[in-house]
Amino acid sequence: MTRTCLYMRPAAMLAFVLFLYTAQAQQPTNHSLPRTQQGTPQLFQVTTANTRPGDAVLVRGEYLDKITQVQVSRLPDEKVDNLPPGYVPLPQADALPDKDGTDKRVKALTGASAATVDRLQQNAQSLKFMVPASWQEGVYSVRLTDGSNQTSEFYVNVPQVNWVISEEGQQAVSGGYLRIQGKNLLRKGVSGQAVLISTDKKRVVRARVDHAFDDYSVSVNIPAGIPAGNYQLYYHNGLGGKTAWSQPLAVAIAAPSQPAWDKKTFNVKDYGAKGDGVTDETAAFRAALAAAQPNGGTVFVPGGRYMLTGDLVLAPNTQLKGASQAQTQLFWNPEHWDNGKLPASLISGTHHFAITNLNIWASRAWGIIMQTGPAPEQGYVTLENLIVRQTAQMGRAMYQVKAKRDSAEAEFNSKWNKTGIILRGPNIKVRNCDFNSSGMYGFSGVSGFIQHCRFQRNSTGTNQSYMVIHPKGLIFEDCYKQADGYGYASTIDESHDLYEARNTIPFDYTNDREVMTLDGGGGAYAGPVGSVNGVTLTLPAGASTYQWTANKWTGGGVFIIQGKGAGQYRRIVSHTLDNIQLDQPFAVDPDASSVISITTIRKHLYFVNNEVTDGGAYQLYGSAQNCVIAGLKMRRSNGIISRGSLLYHGKQPNWYIDIVDCELREGNYSHWFGINDQHSGYQCINLIGTGGPGLNIGALVRHNQLYDYSYIRTSPGAEPNSVTDAIIEDNSITTAPKGIMLGGGGSSTSSVLVHDNHYTDVAKPMDTNPGLKAASYLRMEDGKTPAGK
Repeated sequence: MTRTCLYMRPAAMLAFVLFLYTAQAQQPTNHSLPRTQQGTPQLFQVTTANTRPGDAVLVRGEYLDKITQVQVSRLPDEKVDNLPPGYVPLPQADALPDKDGTDKRVKALTGASAATVDRLQQNAQSLKFMVPASWQEGVYSVRLTDGSNQTSEFYVNVPQVNWVISEEGQQAVSGGYLRIQGKNLLRKGVSGQAVLISTDKKRVVRARVDHAFDDYSVSVNIPAGIPAGNYQLYYHNGLGGKTAWSQPLAVAIAAPSQPAWDKKTFNVKDYGAKGDGVTDETAAFRAALAAAQPNGGTVFVPGGRYMLTGDLVLAPNTQLKGASQAQTQLFWNPEHWDNGKLPASLISGTHHFAITNLNIWASRAWGIIMQTGPAPEQGYVTLENLIVRQTAQMGRAMYQVKAKRDSAEAEFNSKWNKTGIILRGPNIKVRNCDFNSSGMYGFSGVSGFIQHCRFQRNSTGTNQSYMVIHPKGLIFEDCYKQADGYGYASTIDESHDLYEARNTIPFDYTNDREVMTLDGGGGAYAGPVGSVNGVTLTLPAGASTYQWTANKWTGGGVFIIQGKGAGQYRRIVSHTLDNIQLDQPFAVDPDASSVISITTIRKHLYFVNNEVTDGGAYQLYGSAQNCVIAGLKMRRSNGIISRGSLLYHGKQPNWYIDIVDCELREGNYSHWFGINDQHSGYQCINLIGTGGPGLNIGALVRHNQLYDYSYIRTSPGAEPNSVTDAIIEDNSITTAPKGIMLGGGGSSTSSVLVHDNHYTDVAKPMDTNPGLKAASYLRMEDGKTPAGK
């Protein structure tokens, strides 16, 4: 795409700002009806995935049975290059309606393009409808009208921006690039653009997309010379005209900085190092590292082999740099550890350090590169152009004594989660590295970049080596990952804002074999509400809680999983044993019919265009909200799972999950021995809700291709509405005993739309458990008329 970035001239900027103020002044202030007006339709969530003509849209909320008409129109694709950004707010399950959007309820649906469409599976908390199949792709305006002629409006296919990141962290940098992550960012044949407006409205910056990775991540260049400060970022994908911008995201623009280690260089040979592979270089390295302090600098290691017997501690603002990974090798001699003590990590530091251009080899080592110190003093680590080889084996002399060998290996196994590469905190950069380790790969509470790396498990280690990822604004892309499983953190301090794309994950044969899992988490309470007053929620007297102490669950979520208001959640700001302070009121408060769950929030995790072969499940296991699995290619694996369920004392909901554009081939799968285990069988896309109602709401399974015995299923527990409001649509299934299997009995699977799927050589395209009520699903395979099983 052509790159054009400009900083608006003062006169044009003034006209832009005046236009913006005028547009805002003309907006009605009543964008939504008061929360207290009972019986008026309230919207919590709508479909946000790319929606083509003929696709279905889900609306979740309350009092939706009052809606009498659904109208849809396609917005014209006007040029917006010199217009102020306008937007129509989208309903969000974790927030009240945005009051600052551009209200186009009068104009958006006028003209011949407006169409009244059928309401499908309508009830008090949901309805579905379809975009007319004959229309052109684009941004669609939707108006819902109730029996009192009150209206609600939203757009379909409008961009969403969730988070941004640059070389300077989660902010923009004058003269640098900015990665933007969200949904509906890329449309074929048009170019997207971003606008940043300073909070004082005095500066307007426009930047066209320089590189589009996919629908979920793009990059723009920020012009040089932009004053630092706070801005609002809007994004447009090229379709839908002047009101089809994203809702604004607060973004800071900073001036570029230079690492402190660029100030001065300290050559280890000036401090006595030989690089001959025989001399113990530990003292020389430590002397060079000490010389770089207190002001920081680069400790340079020329080409050669350097034997070390002790650990190296990098102070803040220090870089350890070799000539190249081909020329400079550091290796540790396990037979002569410094003071006879095995260090916790061969190289360590707290924050603001870098290790680059080295070949690192170690045997009988625990940590290779690890961060130390308290959490507030971690982060800002760069690892680039490294080859790292770690093995749990010991030196030849130590192996001659079996008792000593067994003791050392037992010690290593006991510390398996404190081994390998462990990084924590913000703004990490791991690039162009080749790791082969017996230990862990751990990235805890991290933001930043992991790019173009190889992560492999060393076969001489334990079967416990694992990759743990706890993202807080992380891009993890174009890597090769082969270990014993991959866990995405499940603490109260939740995972969020992950873009993991174009990674290759083969040969996961040990432990539970998960190639992606949100294993863990938990919960503090599930049950009725005592009372709700604005942002204050009170638990009932005598409520049965778990690990519930004052403020332990600050940052966690209160989810309404059943009854009035179901499908909303709010974040906990603080709490005592009885009272909880929320970040916002609910749009519709829970009442005596409602059940809440206090558990972890994990949202905006996007897994895009990854490839898995011979592995276990790719699964959102436990609490996950507004997450995406897109473009995944799987072969001979367990399949894709969206599982909301009762786990570890917590009712953990999977809500509003998109599983789209994936390809599953070679679907015969054996997990352990292929017999007598619950995982072996056919590869599938599996929607699960167990442990109570409302734990899997709003899943979208669309535009996937399944071959060779792969299929789609729901497999909930016995509770009503365990899996509800799923859309299974426009999937192609080829060569299988069954195509789509709806499990459970009664209404455990409920309000599922099975629409426009395609079957080739499938013995039974549609199957249901015998006890499942026929009213629980609607099958519209020709897009027009309901069909039987």
